[in-house]
Amino acid sequence: MEWIEILKCPSSGSNLHAAEDATIKDLNQKIETGEIFQADGNPFKGTLEKALVSDDGNYIYPIINDIILLRKDLALVKQKGNLAQNSISDEKKLVQDFYNNRGWFTDEAGNYEDAVIFEDLRDVSKEYLKKCHDRVSRFLNPSGKYMLDAASGALQYDDYLQYSENFKYRVCVDLSFQALREVKKKLGDKSLCVLCDMTNMPFKDNVMDGFVSLNTIYHIPKDEQALAIKELYRLLSVKGKGVVVYDWYKHSPWMNFWLLPFRGAVYIKNRIMGLFHKVGGMPAQSKMLYFYAHDYTYFKNNLPPFQLKVWRSISVPFMKAYIHPWLGGKKILDRIYQLEEKNPENCGLKGEYPMLVFEK
Repeated sequence: MEWIEILKCPSSGSNLHAAEDATIKDLNQKIETGEIFQADGNPFKGTLEKALVSDDGNYIYPIINDIILLRKDLALVKQKGNLAQNSISDEKKLVQDFYNNRGWFTDEAGNYEDAVIFEDLRDVSKEYLKKCHDRVSRFLNPSGKYMLDAASGALQYDDYLQYSENFKYRVCVDLSFQALREVKKKLGDKSLCVLCDMTNMPFKDNVMDGFVSLNTIYHIPKDEQALAIKELYRLLSVKGKGVVVYDWYKHSPWMNFWLLPFRGAVYIKNRIMGLFHKVGGMPAQSKMLYFYAHDYTYFKNNLPPFQLKVWRSISVPFMKAYIHPWLGGKKILDRIYQLEEKNPENCGLKGEYPMLVFEK
């Protein structure tokens, strides 16, 4: 467990240590007598097999299936005075529930539902998408000890594995326990899986040789997105490198132009459906997943210095609308890729998906 050296308690900031067998036995006896409490103030029901304990002894973090639960509201305590004051926000819980219950489960074809809903899985797009995934590696250190992946999800594409290929550990953090279960199946002991909040990372300063955060930040509440990226930067070691892939969405002038008729049709459809729901007395449809996209100025004004590059200048709706084999789709994508390679900064600013590239 050499990786314990990089962890810290998300509640107190103190060091953590692995609970020894005698400690686990003592804790389980206290659980039986109702002396160990969870965040809601109720006695914890269950049995600990492994756990990390803060050096001050106030906080206990269970390890389940080699996944470390290192979130304030998941800490177990012996005194109610040490309970977390707040649970995760409704926005974060929406994301957590979607990926625990839907997003990281596969269909009969072996595709995760997240990809089925949000990605383009057609053959015509595969080569272009792979080349975009490969771009990330250019801006990372080629090797090191710890590569942070925040939030890792289920590592749904094999292309993602290259980022940590020559690192000793891939440190995967996520809100979803199901995501981290999938990671463990794929990476085993190479992965350090931590269930935590990206706005309060349970790691010491300057301990990661690199990080990636792919299509994640915009699922964090809008007022906390800059904080989450600052946390990633805090963890980066000297000479470490990191990449954030973001989505400008309606701040992309190119996609606004090409998708205007489609977005107009969706807007009209949603207004009509909303009217039907209102007239029929039905409740409004609940959100499937939280999403909020800032513009470039927000990050420029609130983050440490970064380079702006392009990951992909076109969105999935664009690809599904305009890219088809019978319209020479692969040739169009090849041309788009060449344009992105020629002018990565402009494509990153005006296209759909930028890369924010950091280096300490």
